[in-house]
Amino acid sequence: MATKGQGRTGFFKGASRPPRKRQAPRPQGSPLAAVIYAWDMVSDALTWGPGAAEALGLPSRDLPKTGKAFAQMIEPGCGLSRQEAISAAEAPGRTYDTRYALRLEPDRVVMVEDAGRWQPGVQGGPAFARGQLRVDPASGARELLPTVLRARSELLCKIQTGINEALRVSQTCTLIVGSVDGDEADLTTDIARNLRPMMRRHDLFAALGPNRFALALTCCPASDAPSAMKRLVSLLKDRQAASSLRLGAACAPDHTFKATKLLRFAEQALASAVEWDEPRSFYDARPAKPSPAAEQAPFDWIAALNDRSLTLACRPMVEAQTRAPFLMQACASLLSAAEGTIPLGPVPSVKDANLALLVDGRMLELTADHLQNHPHKHLSLPISQKTLQDPEWLPMLAAHLGARPGIESRLMIEVPEAALAECRRNLGRLHAMKALGIGLALTGFGAGYVSPAQLRMLPIDLLTIDGAFIQPLKRSTDDRLFVRTLIDRAQHLGIAIAAEWVDDEATARLLASWGVDYLQGALFGEPEAVLQPSALRQMLKRARG
Repeated sequence: MATKGQGRTGFFKGASRPPRKRQAPRPQGSPLAAVIYAWDMVSDALTWGPGAAEALGLPSRDLPKTGKAFAQMIEPGCGLSRQEAISAAEAPGRTYDTRYALRLEPDRVVMVEDAGRWQPGVQGGPAFARGQLRVDPASGARELLPTVLRARSELLCKIQTGINEALRVSQTCTLIVGSVDGDEADLTTDIARNLRPMMRRHDLFAALGPNRFALALTCCPASDAPSAMKRLVSLLKDRQAASSLRLGAACAPDHTFKATKLLRFAEQALASAVEWDEPRSFYDARPAKPSPAAEQAPFDWIAALNDRSLTLACRPMVEAQTRAPFLMQACASLLSAAEGTIPLGPVPSVKDANLALLVDGRMLELTADHLQNHPHKHLSLPISQKTLQDPEWLPMLAAHLGARPGIESRLMIEVPEAALAECRRNLGRLHAMKALGIGLALTGFGAGYVSPAQLRMLPIDLLTIDGAFIQPLKRSTDDRLFVRTLIDRAQHLGIAIAAEWVDDEATARLLASWGVDYLQGALFGEPEAVLQPSALRQMLKRARG
């Protein structure tokens, strides 16, 4: 039986793709409460896939837009954060997998599983991460939370009440967090007794741990916070552990109106005091020192385009059953004498210039040249969402194909699923590209941008399952069930299906047994540069210079 892909394009002609019977679809409901995210670690921009607000139980406006804002929602001491997991990940695999507590409200905490893959920048350090965040629905039950989290929730609710009361009467609330070194069993109780002289009726003292405490002072403005911390130190001067006392403070509403943020800001100030070995520290709302990724010199895409130093690298995709090469995926890269091929990450946004179109246009030129010079090769070229929507893209594609007759049947254009969030708006562009004789692939499949009904309308030959769902297959029953659902959906529509981020033999065999047609990942090879004559001349010129 001819598949949808085989009937609409000549791209699969000659490929040893096994015949496959159409299967009845499974129920369309997703068993996986997970969302996709992408984190640009250089700019710190954090973008979410569909359903993120619903999965986290937050209003859309409250979804964190930066990595820093997201990190402030992670409960300290309850698992490695995403940044810590990425830092601990080994460079060859570049995968991370962690579990931690996420505080969404003063009295609402959930456990999340965070797994993904980071991509290095030109300097080699982590610069871009993509993964999935899955919320454990059972963890929201208060009785299942660790004691320390329940106590923290009670404290935050009381702090929020204090903030609300202070704001009601146009007052302020200062939160002081302290820590001491010591092994005494009931140290915080003794500290509370010593601090009573400085506490008013609505002030609050609570233990954050054996040697950590919080003191909320209502009607204490930010200008009085330093003197309040000095008085606190003087009240504890007779304590044996007083010499190791460190304090951090933050103020509402100067810094925030929310108790969760106020406590986090005070804890950040305390961490600064401990780091710099200072007795006390007040929260500084100014931007913190940039991360190592942000300190990297940004890659100059414009310069690379002007001097034509971008080169073509190819990543293999193989047939799942036979492991025979199927096609090569093109990607932009640089050549380094020290590090070899350096694949480049997503193209950043540049004001008043569609840099994505310029880069994708250059890669189209290199891809078309390679296909013309190698008549037996098949290549796929990913393009960005902005490129698909640019009115110059279709004429550019038609011009390159017209200048090299015959390559269209060996070229596949990869479109990200996110680009089809407004499906009907871009449907005409997809049909226009198909009319040129090329193949079309939809990447990032499973994120949720395209509904099953919309999928039926698309002239797609290949669906590539998002690697964020492939990576945890070995440990996650939910991911296995979800991927099976995606495969069955594609098979029912007669569309070939591929999987990315396939790094081990067990995952490859599992996917092949489920009916996946093509596989891509570290198991089958990393991107390798294809030296175009112009790139070779540039390398020789730089070597002589």
